[in-house]
Amino acid sequence: MRDIAFMALFLFMLANAARCVHTGAMLWAWIALCAPQQYMYGIGATLPLNKIAVAVAVIGIFIDQKKNKPYFDAHIILTGLFVLQGIISYSVELSDSERSYNLLDKMMKIYALCVFSTMAVRGRLQLHSMLIIICLGMGIHGALDGLKYISTGGGHKVTAPGSFGDNNYLAMATVMVLPLLVYLFRYSEARLIRLAFMGAVVVCFAGVIATASRGGLMGLIVLAIFLIQQSRNKLPPLLGVAVLATGLLIFAPAQWTERMNTINTAEQDDSFMYRVSSWKINLILALDRPLVGGGYSAGENGIFFDIYRSKFHMLDGTIDSPEPRGPLAAHSIYFQTLGDLGFPGFFLFMAILFTGFRNLGRVLSITRGNESLLWAYDLALLFRLSLIVFMVCGALLSAAYFELLYIMLTQASILRRHLEETAVAVKPRPSLSAETQNAVVAVPFDRR
Repeated sequence: MRDIAFMALFLFMLANAARCVHTGAMLWAWIALCAPQQYMYGIGATLPLNKIAVAVAVIGIFIDQKKNKPYFDAHIILTGLFVLQGIISYSVELSDSERSYNLLDKMMKIYALCVFSTMAVRGRLQLHSMLIIICLGMGIHGALDGLKYISTGGGHKVTAPGSFGDNNYLAMATVMVLPLLVYLFRYSEARLIRLAFMGAVVVCFAGVIATASRGGLMGLIVLAIFLIQQSRNKLPPLLGVAVLATGLLIFAPAQWTERMNTINTAEQDDSFMYRVSSWKINLILALDRPLVGGGYSAGENGIFFDIYRSKFHMLDGTIDSPEPRGPLAAHSIYFQTLGDLGFPGFFLFMAILFTGFRNLGRVLSITRGNESLLWAYDLALLFRLSLIVFMVCGALLSAAYFELLYIMLTQASILRRHLEETAVAVKPRPSLSAETQNAVVAVPFDRR
């Protein structure tokens, strides 16, 4: 029954995607983020939904009357070069790993979606709808586990969907979505919809706690600090954080508290120390093959492990950690790109992140002091929060090729371009007070 209902909805979405290129981009992004096949058991689990969505979206480009052309700014160019570096590394890697090919294929599809989005998403309404799709696609996973966690009084044990790998990735993704839910709460018109988004914030918060991920907890702490720091009126966010923290302390099960307490003894935690071992072997790999690295997911490849196990102690005295017993995931976006793609891949990845911050800084510069563009000012701040969460949580996760990152950075690029094209004609209102200019990212928000 679930499959039948979904397929009926999917066919309806396909019909709309063929007529409207923006709807095609929304469908493509939603399928990429949600991977709905993992929730179905019949025909829906066997069909190549992503390929079908992409094909219909491309057809929509030819039907669309506006015929928007893609643009290539620093973000799109750097992402393209990052994918190109992945192709080069893959072509000269020492093994023929299926996982390596799958990651390359994934990055090429992500890049295609980013370029397609520059043609399909242009104005504020389209950006708003893409944010809804991002939250529906990625946030639904954490929300479902959050509802189960609340309904069972903390008894629900989370098993991350196959598209994530483990609970740590699910926790990071859910925390990254929280700022966007806050934005949608503020800027949705209908009261019922606004309440639904605020409810989504609460259940996604519970979903992060349900994962029992220490990285997820760190992401929540970082998010709370920056929400408070960026708010002129600090009382509302302080109250919101206090209520959530109090509820967590009262209702969180004892085993969750015990696991979180291990953060204070990281150097005694075997799982953390083996992460350090993984960072070390990826650094050694990059030093040995500085221009190309080992190819995607090199650290998890048995061939590379056998080659570099004998060199593991070459950095002793600088980086001390236990010798790994077998191949390890990189457990860090920074060491992952370094070991997989060499120093060029690492610097391209860092440049992509830097360009994201620069685009958001440009948006803040354009919109600061302009009441009519306060929505874009808030969105840039909240995008920046999501990016900071990714960089903090990603320091302990192999998440450098995470779809959500590139989709969000592309939306930030589109937001900057939209404002540069249209905001010049919008003059700031002199009546806007300094307090109003800075009173952003507060919970609850005043409606604008």
